[in-house]
Amino acid sequence: MKLDVAAFRLNALATLTAGSAQGSSASSTDFLNALLSARGALPAGAQGAGLADTLLGGESARMNSMLAQLEASNSAFMLRYNARVAEIGDEAEVLGRLRARVGELGAASEGLGGLRPAHADGEIKAVLRDFIERYNAWDAEFDPYFEQGALLDDNQAGEVARFSLRREVGSIFHGAGNGGFALGLSDMGVRFTADGQLVLDEAAFDGALATQRDAAVQTLNNVARAFGEAAQMLAADGHLLDRRIDNAQRAVNWAADKQAEVEAEFGPGAISARLRGLNTWG
Repeated sequence: MKLDVAAFRLNALATLTAGSAQGSSASSTDFLNALLSARGALPAGAQGAGLADTLLGGESARMNSMLAQLEASNSAFMLRYNARVAEIGDEAEVLGRLRARVGELGAASEGLGGLRPAHADGEIKAVLRDFIERYNAWDAEFDPYFEQGALLDDNQAGEVARFSLRREVGSIFHGAGNGGFALGLSDMGVRFTADGQLVLDEAAFDGALATQRDAAVQTLNNVARAFGEAAQMLAADGHLLDRRIDNAQRAVNWAADKQAEVEAEFGPGAISARLRGLNTWG
């Protein structure tokens, strides 16, 4: 095995194997340093022909120790590698579900867009409650994935989707200047709790319908239009969410195609197998 080939392969796998570049770099350095140390510890004349026999023949406790270090390094590498591939697969699956739910929420908002002042109070509130219930179910389903250290923590595509939809619900620009209440839904008894759930103050909403019915319904229509447009964009092919899912899926597919090669290079006994076939160094 040539050192430059080993270094190349380790570096090529870095994006899949570690949560940080530092961890992967350290793995490569440890691997190569161990090989160099093993070579340097050989007795004079043993660094060419018969290297495998020297390393595996038990002539030196230090050689056995070096071999154990290499196998341990490979084992740790494979654990990180397989865990990272599995994590990327989980990310693709969860983001795929997130994207689908975004599209469903966009469709759910259409009910708000169909409301008119002539609708009875009970009809208007039923449509609003349905939207709030669906939004809260979506938020509750995916919120755990965004907690610190969780699968989608600091995931730009996922965070953009959450922020964009929440912004459209709470934006004041759906009110004043657009025929609605001055502060949008928040002026009508619809607000977010600290954990991101929507709640409806029915007394405040009833008051909004009683005093400024046209403005209240127009605010709901404005929210529906903006929310639906945002959801459609976020779920569209080629948008940030779609690209992130595609990248993750391609990484998993690449890993599946290369799994046998990776295990041959870093799996259990790979070092011993290569050393047995060595007659000369590099």
